[in-house]
Amino acid sequence: MTYIRDSLLDGLRILGFDKETIKQVSKEKSLEEIFLSTLFMNYLLVLFVYLFGMIIGGYSIEGKELNMPVFFGLLMVYPFAYNLIAYVIYGFFGFTAEMLDKKKTIKPLISVGFHTAIVYSILIMLIGMLSFVSISFAAFLLAFFAAYFLYTMFLSISTVYGFSLSQVLIVLFIPFLIFGIIVMILGLGFPQVPLYVVEFLFA
Repeated sequence: MTYIRDSLLDGLRILGFDKETIKQVSKEKSLEEIFLSTLFMNYLLVLFVYLFGMIIGGYSIEGKELNMPVFFGLLMVYPFAYNLIAYVIYGFFGFTAEMLDKKKTIKPLISVGFHTAIVYSILIMLIGMLSFVSISFAAFLLAFFAAYFLYTMFLSISTVYGFSLSQVLIVLFIPFLIFGIIVMILGLGFPQVPLYVVEFLFA
């Protein structure tokens, strides 16, 4: 629990744009503890959402009831999926930095990423819970969160790798460009997938 508390504090300092904390956590030798701490935090959040949902009799979005067995099943998978996605995202940015300069490595950015991810997990869960109250307000917060994520990533890449502005922008936008191309291809090839997902989630 002490490590989780310290990780949360480090994550908050990073999100407060503290460069010294970014440098400090980027030098951690092992990712195992922060990986498990983020996983444990997400399971606590999932447990809260599950118990609260049981108490109120289920969740609904704009009057449409969620398929609760499916929703709770997804909640059980969410913590590990969240960690995996965080690892892939920060690993992808780190890989881009390594391709730009072979002297740089992926691991420092992943370490910084998981220290922010443990705080992000709380923010994402709060936004998700707010979507049951007002989906438009939750969408606004999600857009703000995305912009905040981009700036924090920009600062992290700049601090960890010591890149120039142009190099940081290359590292920052190449993954988004590749991701956008993949989404476009999938959207053209499987246009009905979003509809199937919505039908699957709602009762």
